[in-house]
Amino acid sequence: QGCDAPGAPIANGVDRTQLARRTCGGVTIPSNALAITGNITPVPTSQGFVTLYPSGAALPLVANSNFVASEIVNNVFTVGLGAVGSFKIHASTTTHVVIDVSGYYAPPTAAGLYFHSLPTPIRLLETRSGEVGCDAPGTPINGGFTRTEQGRVSCDGVTIPNAAQALVGNATVVFPAGPGYITLFPSNASQPLVASGNYAGADIINTPFTVGLGIDGAFNIFTTATTDLVVDVLGYFSPDATDVNGAGLLFYPLAAPVRLLDSRSGELGCFTPGTPFTGGIDYTQQARGTCGGQNIPAAALAVVGNVTTVNPVGGYLTLWPSSVKRPLIATSNFTTGQIANRHFTVGLGADGAFKLYSSGNTDLVIDLSGYFAP
Repeated sequence: QGCDAPGAPIANGVDRTQLARRTCGGVTIPSNALAITGNITPVPTSQGFVTLYPSGAALPLVANSNFVASEIVNNVFTVGLGAVGSFKIHASTTTHVVIDVSGYYAPPTAAGLYFHSLPTPIRLLETRSGEVGCDAPGTPINGGFTRTEQGRVSCDGVTIPNAAQALVGNATVVFPAGPGYITLFPSNASQPLVASGNYAGADIINTPFTVGLGIDGAFNIFTTATTDLVVDVLGYFSPDATDVNGAGLLFYPLAAPVRLLDSRSGELGCFTPGTPFTGGIDYTQQARGTCGGQNIPAAALAVVGNVTTVNPVGGYLTLWPSSVKRPLIATSNFTTGQIANRHFTVGLGADGAFKLYSSGNTDLVIDLSGYFAP
């Protein structure tokens, strides 16, 4: 079932044009929407990747999801819309694709919200015994139960103010007792029939999220299997044009996504070091400037895209603003040899750059789909 259910897979070499500005499931994406965000889930029978891009653009050299045969892994996406309000879906190999939409970006109105990037990301929740976080209960979340977590906090010198209405970050399940899923939802809402992230059991899976806050400033976490959980927060949405963390930001989708970085030897990108990143070392990556015919302006204070580890040593990856020390967060978790693709939003330092840290050696591919600026 779906608003569009063609009953056939996306064929290799036949890109599908998908209308986004419409009424679907009783919800309307308006005619002034410039980009949408949500989840993409391929259901593949062979290895490949899927690319989403604005309908008015040529097929770009980027990937929103990488997959192998019979593996169902979802990823968050943000894609700009063409002039008629649509985007295109490209698959490198024939595969079924499920696309869920959670929101959209449009020009500002009185009812709109601004994005505020935190000066440095924070670890809001850490359930593992002996580990550090703003909230560190030291015990897993029981399967079949819901935990309420306060989102408006002051922690590690960072404040998420009372006006915050939604949080942006990553939720990571750590060695769950069995297969299942987690659902994040506002504290004053009934539990919806959706999954924020899926897991196979006895694994470490990272899920990018945006979750609304209840009137008490909290959100709920439901898990089907008992699991430790780590929740990192990198920003929030609020109605305030300016607050304790500076100017509120608006989203600007790129006319076509671009490949900012590809460290693999002989591959194409705006930055091509030609060698893997060495684990345990902080690297600086410039984001502002012209790349692939698209401009990330000097006013940009955060960028949005996908980061992909290729043939890594198992571990985790952290992205953060260049102006602060490395925070205790993970943007992506991966196993040895895994091609792991994760959506990200990262703030930029005064130099227009962000930093990268991988716990183990890996090639990295970074694609950008847009940026936030005042």
